Amino acid sequence: MKTLKTIALTAVFAFVVLSVSAQKKYTLRVNPEEGKKIAQNVIMAMDIETGEQKIVTDLTMGFDITNTAKKDNSFLFELKYTGINMKMSGEAMEMTYDSKNPEANEFSKQMHATVGKLVDSKISFSIDQLGKSSDIKLPEGVNLPFDRSMFENISTVLPEHAIGIGESWSSKSESEESGLLVENKMTLAEVNEQGYKVNVEGKMFGSEAKQVGSIQGFYVLDKKTCLTKITEMTSDVDMPEAKIKTVIKCQ
Repeated sequence: MKTLKTIALTAVFAFVVLSVSAQKKYTLRVNPEEGKKIAQNVIMAMDIETGEQKIVTDLTMGFDITNTAKKDNSFLFELKYTGINMKMSGEAMEMTYDSKNPEANEFSKQMHATVGKLVDSKISFSIDQLGKSSDIKLPEGVNLPFDRSMFENISTVLPEHAIGIGESWSSKSESEESGLLVENKMTLAEVNEQGYKVNVEGKMFGSEAKQVGSIQGFYVLDKKTCLTKITEMTSDVDMPEAKIKTVIKCQ
């Protein structure tokens, strides 16, 4: 009889603990440490199909970001690239670029004329307490895939209210370069010693509000700063002129 009572009490205690945990709310706000350098490494694979041609691009980038100041409710950041490597391949062609060895081949020289501007410059931008990026200043003449949307992954848009595990919020953004409207649904999936894991499901819309793509993946946000420390994201775009699949991993 005592054993049954012990089991029953243990079950009740476990239920109470789980219920309290499920009800716990988290207020997520960007709060970086001023002057602290954060190192990041991004690996991006992009497959582009245009008609009968397919181009595969593998890109690896290293960079450091530093919060330099706080202005009103936004934080000012500087980003400095530490290295960029690119490999492009298609039918009967393979081209490589290494920012640390830009004279290696003719393609590398041509790439460095634009990409080298990133390596040689500091990029500035702002992030507010809800993770929204603004005032992104890129060197002139830098083309895709180095558009402003690349820097939005440094922090995902955060909910305005306290959020519990399993609860969701949404965001919208439009790329100036591609003209695509992106609608994302974020869900707080887990909280552990690594940080806040946020699952992402998104849709991309082209002209006439027609859906042309989707996004699937997750972020892990640092517990102290709420900046993105890990990203795994896959996007698929299907338009008449091209089909593009992009996989991004960052940590």
